[in-house]
Order: sequence, then structure tokens, then C-alpha cells
Amino acid sequence: MRVPAAFACGLAQGVSIPLPPLAAQFRPAKLVDPASRVDTGAGPGHREDIDWLRAIAVLAVTGFHFEAPGIFGGFVGVDIFFVISGYLITGIITAEIATGQFSFAQFYERRLRRLLPALYVMVAFAAIPASRDMLSSERAEFFRSAAAVVTFTSNVFFWLQSGYFDHAAVEKPLLHTWSLSVEEQFYLVLPVVVWGVLRIARGRRLALPVTLALLAAGSFALSVALIRGSASVTAFFLSPPRAWEFLLGSLVAISGLPAPRPGLVQRSARALSVVLMAIPILSLRPGSGFPGVNALTPCLGAALFLWSGVGVPNRARSPLSPLSVAAFVGRISYSLYLWHWPLFAFARFAKPGLALDGWERAGLFVLTVAVATLSWRFVEQPFRHRQIVATPRAAFGLAAMASLVLLAGSGVGLLRAGATSDADRAAQRLDAYNNYDMKPVYRYGSCFTTPDGRVPEDCLRPVAGKINVLLWGDSFAAHYYHGLKTHLDPDAVNIMQASQPTCMPTFSAEMQGIAACRALAAQMRDYLATARPDLVVMAADWLEDARPPRFAGMVSDLRLTLAQLRGAGIPVVLLGPAVQFRARLPSMLARATLRGVTPDPAVFVRSDIFALDAAMQAALPSAEGLSYVSVLSAVCDDGGCPLTAGDVPLSFDHAHLTAEGSAHVISKVAPLILPRVTRLSSRQDADDRTHQAGGEGARDD
Repeated sequence: MRVPAAFACGLAQGVSIPLPPLAAQFRPAKLVDPASRVDTGAGPGHREDIDWLRAIAVLAVTGFHFEAPGIFGGFVGVDIFFVISGYLITGIITAEIATGQFSFAQFYERRLRRLLPALYVMVAFAAIPASRDMLSSERAEFFRSAAAVVTFTSNVFFWLQSGYFDHAAVEKPLLHTWSLSVEEQFYLVLPVVVWGVLRIARGRRLALPVTLALLAAGSFALSVALIRGSASVTAFFLSPPRAWEFLLGSLVAISGLPAPRPGLVQRSARALSVVLMAIPILSLRPGSGFPGVNALTPCLGAALFLWSGVGVPNRARSPLSPLSVAAFVGRISYSLYLWHWPLFAFARFAKPGLALDGWERAGLFVLTVAVATLSWRFVEQPFRHRQIVATPRAAFGLAAMASLVLLAGSGVGLLRAGATSDADRAAQRLDAYNNYDMKPVYRYGSCFTTPDGRVPEDCLRPVAGKINVLLWGDSFAAHYYHGLKTHLDPDAVNIMQASQPTCMPTFSAEMQGIAACRALAAQMRDYLATARPDLVVMAADWLEDARPPRFAGMVSDLRLTLAQLRGAGIPVVLLGPAVQFRARLPSMLARATLRGVTPDPAVFVRSDIFALDAAMQAALPSAEGLSYVSVLSAVCDDGGCPLTAGDVPLSFDHAHLTAEGSAHVISKVAPLILPRVTRLSSRQDADDRTHQAGGEGARDD
């Protein structure tokens, strides 16, 4: 496609690109004085309430990542940032185009000064502990991700790595830069779209709003379609399904809606906007249904917040007032966002158990604010106010040189990551279990994790002449299959399996709101209404299912299901909480090996599983038709819970068992299950003898 001469000339020389006279009729609502360059925090057009909104967004994200109590959905802070960006950038572009002052070169120079200095400094500093505290495989990934940051493709880089059992996010210090790449990609497209539409429209005022609205609708539809098509990772990381969030802010900027009337209307709109954002921040859980429809509430809240502040003057406030403090947090929000995640990641790496307690996280937050303030004061501000590299030529030249230096450094880091010591090789062997192929061990795709939630008939087919044991639950049930198969005599026992990720083994699993769980619950209701397994073994991630305040509801659901099974004469063994670790076990073992530290089970294992085990045993005691089996009591002795099975990690993540781990755990648990299986076998033998005697008597007659 041929580039218009005016476009090429303007981009190369930094001159303004004139539009036809009618374009000057387009007058968006005044947002920010262009002289203040949107983000300087000064100037008559600067809106302090946008700093408050930035503070809400960054504190939500930081609170979520630092595991602050109650901030379950703080990740929506990124979506709020996207709306803010679309609002501000679109407002500036349209205002400058309307006055004939727009220049592509000036636009990208401002974006360069705003984004790159603090980002590049963070990446450079993060490379120091990455070279020392990370395994060679992790170092290689770090430097590849650093190269992706420089090329604005880190969202694609992390998208290509994602999966259900992928490495924990906290082992990727630059993971948070995915959102910056999405934003940078948006900045590459939006100015061209706005400029092109206004040039073609020649003064037709609705052309730009209609175009952006159609693009937003298409982007939102794409996001929803991807999520419904089980491609939520694509919807999360890539720009096209995220564009609607920016464009929502853009539409607020150019809508021409009158400012809300001061007083009750304005205050009500502001209050409603805060509620719309607070609900997902405090209640939304991470999952495959995000962004899509679940991102609407925080994005609409952010858009309403922006509109409710139009025309509202700033007020003189005490520097120590809560709103002044919030405004300051908003001003440093970019640096705070940049630094919080690598600081958290490397602080974890310094801990033997790869987990921080509450006081450590609080102290780390204070440190993060201090580092962000220094970054804002001595990196962001000098570049944005042209105290450093005052001219556009110098700014672009320095950006190009810094990008080349970072790319070269990433290449050197990749080369050095290949040089390993004996300790590093031993650590790498353990770390390799982070990429463990669990599919054949868990019967993935057949009796575990199917597209529609239902398992094939082969997974539930009984075998005549054998004891038919049904293993029912989520991935924590599936990880016992290999051990049961190993320790139960295959000539006497047939193991059936019905398991889906996150699905609690109850007939009311639809209460979880997940389509696959509803499908599995319906299938099991129908199946157990007619089938009569000799024994049902139930297991799940009870720690997640009982997360406060859900313990009582979980127990109630289990009791209802157990009562129905008891009424049908089907005996049940309910396996209590599994051994769970504070982080990914292979990573913890690998890092301990790298540092020459003897692993301590008391540090590695989560302590709350023992309290949950006791609470479940009290609420669901063994009774007629039910045997509650404490896995922890069987597996963990006075010396603590096992970390390995031979030389293999017990689990390949925070809890899911390897094949060797499954065999080891079931070797301890099987004696508690076998008496029931033995009784069933004895009963079956007696029944067989009775049938045989009856048959012989009939022949004698």
C-alpha cells in the first residue's frame, strides 16, 4: 500500500499534517492541555481525578500480585489502564488534528519519552539478579523476554508459552510487560486510524465515533468468541481482542456528551463508577472467562469515572490529604507498575520456600513505592520535561541506541545461559519437571479434561468379575490414577475415572458456574442413578473449594451427594487434602540445589492444609458407607511431608503429583483403602459361590 506523501513527510520531518478545512469542525471535549503532554502532572488542563483513577488501577494490580487480602480480581487494574490510555491519547490526537497541529513524529516522540526510559532502566536492572539468582533455563527465558520487550512483542512471547500447567507467573520477572506491548501496538495503529478517518470524512462529525464504535464492537465480539472457543489465553494476551478497552476510552473522549451537572448527578456518577470497579477488584477470580464479558464492568466503571470528571475543577488540597496521596500514587503509577513485579519475583527467589509472608510483602510494597518514586523523579521526569535529550533527533537516536544495547545484552545473556556448573545442571534436572508431561499419567483428553466436560463411556465402563472402583473429582483426583493402577491388582480391580479441572465431585457442581463442571455433574447424576460401582473414591483440591467463606457450602454439597450415594448403596472413600507446597516444588528444589541448601519440608509445605484436613475430618467423619481417609496423616510423618519420590519431585507444580509421586502417595494410602476393597472382594466371592451353588442345585433338580 502506498504511503501518502504528507504522511511520510510529516513522520520524517516532524511537521504538522494539515487536514482539509472541514476537519477543523471536529472539536472533542477538552481533556488535557496539549502543552502539558498529558502526563506531566502540571498545567491548567491536567485532571487530578485521572491520577486518582491511575492510583486505583495500579494499587489493584499491585495488591493482587502481592496477594493482599481481599484483592482477588486486582488484575482488572490493567483493563482500567487501557481505558485511561484510550481516553487520553485519542483526546490529544483529535484536539491537535482539529487545530492543525498534529504530527506523527511529535506523537511518537512523546510516547517514546513517556514509556521507554523507565522501562529500559527496569529491564537493565532486572538483568543483574537474573544473571545471579535464576537457573540457566530461566535466564535464557528472561533474556528472550527482554528482547521481546524491546521489540514490543512481549505479549506475543508470553502468549506462545501459556498453558493450563505452565510455569507459575511469578517465575517470569518480565511477564507484566505484556500489557505495555499491547499498549504500544495500539499506539502504532490508533493515530493512523484517527488521521485517516478524519481526512476521508472531511468534516462529517459522526465518521470517527461510528468507526471507533464499530472497531470496538468487533474487538469485543472477537474477545467473547475466543473465550467461548476455549482460546481465552489468546483473548488475554493479544491486541485485537483487547482493543475495545482502549476504544471505550476513546469513545468517551470524542463522544461530545455534555459534562455531568455539578452536584448530585456528578457525585452519583462518580460513586457508581467506583462501585463498578470495586466489585471485580474485590470479587472476580482469575480464570478462563477473562477478559471478555467479565472485563466489561471494570472498563465501564473506568469510562464512567472519566466522564464524571469532565469539567470538574481541581481543588487546592493539603499534601497529606488522602486525595493528594492518591494523586501522587497516580503520578508514579507507571514506575510503580514497572518495578513491582520484578521486585516481587526476585524477592521470592531469595526465599528457600519461594514464598513471602505478610510482613515481608508489606515491607516489599514500601520498598517498591520508594524505588518507583526514584524512577519517576530521576528517570521519567527528566526525559518527559526534556531536561535530557532535548531535541527530537536526540530522543529518537538515544532510543535506537538503547534498544540496540538491550538487544545485544540479551544476546550475550542467552549465550552465557548455556554455560552451566555441576550445581546448575543438577538444578536444571529438577527444574525440568516444571515442563512435566502429565497427559498420559492423568489420562488427559479422555478421562480428564475433555472439551465439553463429559467423559467418554470407556472411562465409566465396568468390568464383570472385577471390583469396579470409580475415581471422581478434579485434577487432584486424576493425579491418583497412576498410583491406584500401580498398587491395586489389575486382575481383581477395574479403575474407572471421571475428572475435570476445578470440578468438585458433587452433584451440585454447577454451583461453581463452570460449564464443564455442570456437564460432568449432570453426567455423574445420570450415571450413578443406574450404575452401581463397587466403590467411589472422591478427591479434589479441597483447599481451593473451601477457600473462605466457602467451607460450609463445600461441606453441605458433599453431604448431599454422599447421602444420595449412601441411599443408592454405593460406598465411598473420600480422600482428604493432598500435600500442597508454597510454590512450584521443582523450582523450590532446583533453587535449593543451586544454592547448596538442604530442603526443609516445614518451609516448603503449606501449613493450612493440616488445619483443613482436621476441619474436614470433623465435618465428614467416617460412617456407614463413608470412609474419610487423611492423605496427610498417611504420607506425612514426624519428619514432615515427602518432597521427592526417589530422586523425582513429588509434584511437578505446587501439588499435582508426578507418576512417581502418585505411586509413592498411594503406597501409603492404599492400606487404608484396601480393607474396603478386600471386603468388597470377599463379598463378591461369596456372591459368586452362592450363584454357583444355586446353579448346581438347579442342575441337580
